[in-house]
Amino acid sequence: MDFDIIVIGAGAVGLALAAELAPAGELLLLEREDHWGRGISSRNSEVVHGGIYYAPGSLKARLCVAGRRRIEAWAAEGRFAYRAVGKFIVATAEEERPELAALLETGRANGVEGLRAVSLEELRAAEPAVRAMAALWSPATGILDSHGFLRFLWERAQAGGAQLALRSRVVGLAPVPGGWEVEVEEGVPPEDWEDPPGPLPRRTPPTGARQTVSARLVLNAAGLQADQIAALAGVDVEGLGLRQHWSRGEYFAPRPGSCPPLRHLVYPVPPRAGEGHLGIHVTVDLAGAVRFGPSAAWPDPPERRREDYRQDLALRDEFARGLARYLPGVNAADLEPAGVGLRPRLRPARDFVIRAESGPGLEGLVTLLGLESPGLTSAPAIATHVAGLLRERLGT
Repeated sequence: MDFDIIVIGAGAVGLALAAELAPAGELLLLEREDHWGRGISSRNSEVVHGGIYYAPGSLKARLCVAGRRRIEAWAAEGRFAYRAVGKFIVATAEEERPELAALLETGRANGVEGLRAVSLEELRAAEPAVRAMAALWSPATGILDSHGFLRFLWERAQAGGAQLALRSRVVGLAPVPGGWEVEVEEGVPPEDWEDPPGPLPRRTPPTGARQTVSARLVLNAAGLQADQIAALAGVDVEGLGLRQHWSRGEYFAPRPGSCPPLRHLVYPVPPRAGEGHLGIHVTVDLAGAVRFGPSAAWPDPPERRREDYRQDLALRDEFARGLARYLPGVNAADLEPAGVGLRPRLRPARDFVIRAESGPGLEGLVTLLGLESPGLTSAPAIATHVAGLLRERLGT
């Protein structure tokens, strides 16, 4: 075998897997883009979630809380910028009070530190512009420099001996005795690329535009394409209900001077039919800049999904209506485009899928699907969880 482990995808989860597992054997990280962290991980709100919304005992609940605590510890060591800015969750209608109380109960069951109900006086003192009938306060919710976080994970992986192949798209997976062969289509670096990567690491000479590398273990952390990669390997994606649907989320920012100052994250009670969507909310970044979103839409069925990141300016009216529930005075005309992201969701909404495959011809494959929010927060704990699944095979 060329490697002990191949990780497909160099987003937050793939980088965390490489950082965790590189010391256990020779590891190759395959990324189809021209840099790590260019996919889902580059298009998010940079929120480090407390762990409030997820069913107690679920992977999302356990890995979110454990991942957040790991991020907090690394940040305390100065590894990347992070701030525990805190979050208010607000109810704006009488019928939302029971749901707010349920969130409090769920968050406490998940071990979210400091989560509590607050008086309207306390809310007004902290965020005078916000209007609500009741609110929760989560001091454990934070924001981070996501690029700095990803760079830290890559540096850990690199220090452990991981190798990275960029512009390397997986187009085939086949089980072989003792492991897997991975067929990779190598892209040509742009002419203006200052530091092009070397050839795909291998122990055999290249044979053409498509190359083959092998490993004892293959970890599929391919994000938006993870279900396609799983299908290439022979996983019955349709039969197991593992086809990912891409949820499109848009962000807008207030025109300078049009929004009152905000110092904390502010979220509404999630819509009942939101399929995991938390509602259009307020985030602040490390520099104090305010951003609204994301929205949630299902633009294409899985067979016609496209990576389309063009902003839909018509959504400004929808954003203004959603924000008006708790942040009066925000006008659609004052909203400026601030980015678009895609999330790989499973429908109906469910827990993370992290499978050490065991069916015929699938031994040595780990499939990670539906790693939407809180995937960024959970990444370090997802890596530890996968290492536990593979402990026997890795001999650790």
